[in-house]
Amino acid sequence: MNLRPQKTRIAALLLVVAAAAVYAPAHSFAQESKSSSFTKIPTVKGIETLKAGAKAPDFKVQDLTGKEFHLASSAGKDAVLLFFWSFFCGPCREEMPMISQMAQEYRGKGLQVLGVNLDGREMKKAIDKFVVTEKIGFRILFDELAGDAFRVADPYGVGGTPALFLIDKQGVVAFGIVGAVTSEQLKAEIAKVLK
Repeated sequence: MNLRPQKTRIAALLLVVAAAAVYAPAHSFAQESKSSSFTKIPTVKGIETLKAGAKAPDFKVQDLTGKEFHLASSAGKDAVLLFFWSFFCGPCREEMPMISQMAQEYRGKGLQVLGVNLDGREMKKAIDKFVVTEKIGFRILFDELAGDAFRVADPYGVGGTPALFLIDKQGVVAFGIVGAVTSEQLKAEIAKVLK
């Protein structure tokens, strides 16, 4: 079996994340700017992002504390907001306060907010510190490699970060985006799944 194409894809995704961190202008990040323009997020070409209406792929991974999270356990109970991010992605880090605000605003109202980190456990100390320093108010999960593919990001078709997927209580993707999203847009999408 030739693993080279998958390893190349993983390397390309990590390069895209690094490029987003380096080349994103300091004044123009993932949230809406005063001029209503969005940061252009580099993405890996040829990756099909999961579309609204698709069944959300199930997964089991661990969080920062080592506790397991299983997406299927949310079915029929809560909607889920998955926020794919990397420590090295400037736009991701800039979008974090808005995602934290959503977690706080919808806590106990039927929405779980989960940050899926793509950097691996090797970055745990830095991510722990970042979560505390930035007062991140939602659960952080570590994506894992299963062979040569990401266990969570690959089935969702994440070709760049930040990427966000809103999953309804029936386990169906209601909304997905790679790149910027405004709080107004996200609140409108959340309201649809919490009806």
